[in-house]
Amino acid sequence: MRKSVLKQTIAALVFGTALIAVPTFSYADEVLNFHVLKGGEKIGYEKIEITDTENGRTVKITGKTDVTVLFVDYHYAHERTEKWENNQIVSVEAKTSEDDKTYDFSVSYQDDCYEISGKHVDERKACNGAWPVSMWKEDVTGKTYLYSVINAEPYEVKTKKVGDETLMIENRETPAVHYVMTGDAERKLWYDKNGKLLKTSLKKEGYDIDFIRVDAQ
Repeated sequence: MRKSVLKQTIAALVFGTALIAVPTFSYADEVLNFHVLKGGEKIGYEKIEITDTENGRTVKITGKTDVTVLFVDYHYAHERTEKWENNQIVSVEAKTSEDDKTYDFSVSYQDDCYEISGKHVDERKACNGAWPVSMWKEDVTGKTYLYSVINAEPYEVKTKKVGDETLMIENRETPAVHYVMTGDAERKLWYDKNGKLLKTSLKKEGYDIDFIRVDAQ
């Protein structure tokens, strides 16, 4: 029982109870590679593959984390596919494994209305235009309603633009736009000039968790 509670705590520390289908594409038009760090130590990765389609794009996100906290091993793996048309999301397929539990859900959209169903998630319908907590695209900073990419739990957030900054990534100075998200999902976010994510930071129970893009120029 104690071990189970510790594993749930680790998940909350690493992903803040939120964080990211499965068609395979031979070639992606753009790939964003991230390292996941806890207190500066690499504990995993996330890869975002963006493939253009006739009227939008398909985005495949894969990630994996392995970490030991309080002598307890925690293993996390995630796959998600987002389909976009005319800059609007039209469907999401997500699957996440956390140790011995698996979450698997689908979301289908009709304009701002959507329906969520799957395994170990609360099925629901809503018309608030929510997106997944998918930070790769700067447009997410304009959203008030989001939902977890693990279990589709609904979130309400506010995001404020801080301003232009320069990030040091892989010993390179990289221009960035800085935002701060508050509410049910709290994040610091930095985007490049093309509106693609450079870095996400969060803090839980004294642990600094960073997703840092390692291929940014």
